[in-house]
Amino acid sequence: MSPDAASSKAAKGLQSISKWPSTGSNAAAVWGECQGSGSKPYQTQVDLSGPAFKCSCPSRKFPCKHGLALMLLRAGGQVGEGGEPPEWVNNWLAGRQDKAEKKEAKAAAAVAAPADPEAAARQQARREDKRWDKVAAGMQELSLWMQDMVRSGLANLAGDNQARAQWNNMAARMVDAQAGGMAARIKEAWALVDSHPAWPRDLLAQLGHWQLLVDAVQRRESLSAPVKADVMAALGWPMDKAEVLALGEQVADEWHVVGLRSMEREGRLMERRVWLQGRQSGRAALLLDYSQGGRGFETAWLSGRSYRCALHFYPGHSPLRALLAGGNAEALVEQAAPLNTTVAAAALADLAGRVAANPLQAAQPLWCAQVQLQFADGQWWAIWPEQQGGLPSQVPVVVADDEAWHLLALTGGTPMLGFGEWEPGRGHVGCWRLLSAWQTDAAGVSQCIWHHRSENI
Repeated sequence: MSPDAASSKAAKGLQSISKWPSTGSNAAAVWGECQGSGSKPYQTQVDLSGPAFKCSCPSRKFPCKHGLALMLLRAGGQVGEGGEPPEWVNNWLAGRQDKAEKKEAKAAAAVAAPADPEAAARQQARREDKRWDKVAAGMQELSLWMQDMVRSGLANLAGDNQARAQWNNMAARMVDAQAGGMAARIKEAWALVDSHPAWPRDLLAQLGHWQLLVDAVQRRESLSAPVKADVMAALGWPMDKAEVLALGEQVADEWHVVGLRSMEREGRLMERRVWLQGRQSGRAALLLDYSQGGRGFETAWLSGRSYRCALHFYPGHSPLRALLAGGNAEALVEQAAPLNTTVAAAALADLAGRVAANPLQAAQPLWCAQVQLQFADGQWWAIWPEQQGGLPSQVPVVVADDEAWHLLALTGGTPMLGFGEWEPGRGHVGCWRLLSAWQTDAAGVSQCIWHHRSENI
């Protein structure tokens, strides 16, 4: 569960019961007070139904070193069983239970028929029309802004001291227009400016994707329901979770966690992407979670492990994003079947089909079998096998230097099965953000040998 190696090392340094004035546990939770540098000890607690972590320390990592150390102490039999939790633990558990009950009630209310369906439909239509008007006005302004940039030349952005402020202003305008997804795209695209010699080409590709959205908003009345859902998702128009749970396609399977990506954004907002691969269905799924102000995520996922649960997919063409039915994984599969390596057999064809179905999806899952890492000209590259024709033999890889060298040490430079996010519009063909690496033994059992750590944005 550790977010990085530094947290693991720090947790082991706290794995001494003498540093914990009080500890306790029962069937629902584990709690303890850890003496830090201040006069008041840190209050650490773990809800075992998740597990979910909370600690009064200022760390932004989930779980923090105190939560990890507490679980290590429990695993070592140093935390007593039974007893009544202190008030601060009961209050937290009660708050989590209350929140879960409210979510269930909201989902049940969405399924139940409204007292006046026609009136409710009219109110919903009026709200959507008002929002579409705001979005359309904002996107029209974005289109004019893009035309001005192209007319004056994208390369001139590198020497323009006022450009950053202008881009931030346009991102804020998109928030006002209720197109938060567009605001995020603008902020991420600014990072391309002057980042490498061919950055104007990559930025132009981003503008092309934005123009697709501008045109789609203008033609929204003629779009089919799935395409309209894809456009709304790309704009950051959230669909009510209760509606997704009630109406979305449900797929029950044994899901392998093949990729985890945690990012800290502005305002202490943590974003977590959990990529899953269904063993029986062969479906790829993306769970997107957010945590604000130091709170932990509701559900814990471990890279390389398998969970038996049902997912509800958001509407759209070739949908990837999904919600977990019931809010928590039903069961961690202890004797899970090995990952089926055939997921990489038609990886490029699957990617092409998803991009054709929904070119507005920002990141796509991509497998590659028998891939090797190589460092050349200050850049990491994936050496693609010849049978994966359609891509150049070398593909740019986004991976930290220390993690890439660690992975090479683990594999000895031999080919491996890799999984990551394909990001179009960067480099000549795009780039591959590596999230996990797997090796298959002589018995055909695939094991996760490396996974991506957290990052700051």
